[in-house]
Amino acid sequence: MQTLTMIYRSILFALSIGVAANLTAQDKPLPVLQYVDGHGNSYEFTEEGSSYLLEFEPVKKTTKSGSYSGGEPATRRISKESYDKVLARMDQVIKKKRLTGTRERGTALIIKSVKGDIKEYILPKGSNDIKEIEALLYTLF
Repeated sequence: MQTLTMIYRSILFALSIGVAANLTAQDKPLPVLQYVDGHGNSYEFTEEGSSYLLEFEPVKKTTKSGSYSGGEPATRRISKESYDKVLARMDQVIKKKRLTGTRERGTALIIKSVKGDIKEYILPKGSNDIKEIEALLYTLF
């Protein structure tokens, strides 16, 4: 019986450490909207009061055939109006239902979080929607 009690205590201790580590890893709020381009560069929108924080996280990688850099990381505070414009454009793309089922190189990804419910939408490679969304995002930097 003591062995079983010790096992339970060990499990509870491990779980409490995991929960504490997860809380400290979650220093910043989760994005409400994220766009990942065909190279894996990420644009994350996080709500901050009456405005939004837009973080660009580029990919930098070296392969046998060369290297790729998505640029330098950047953070911008944007207005609710600018965010709403981007969100409206992404919602138009989602409603068209010209999406693909698999995430491959060259496809883009929209991730939306609404009240904790996370949805992912994959845009097909080479679509005009990708070009239009990325052009809109570039204007914010």
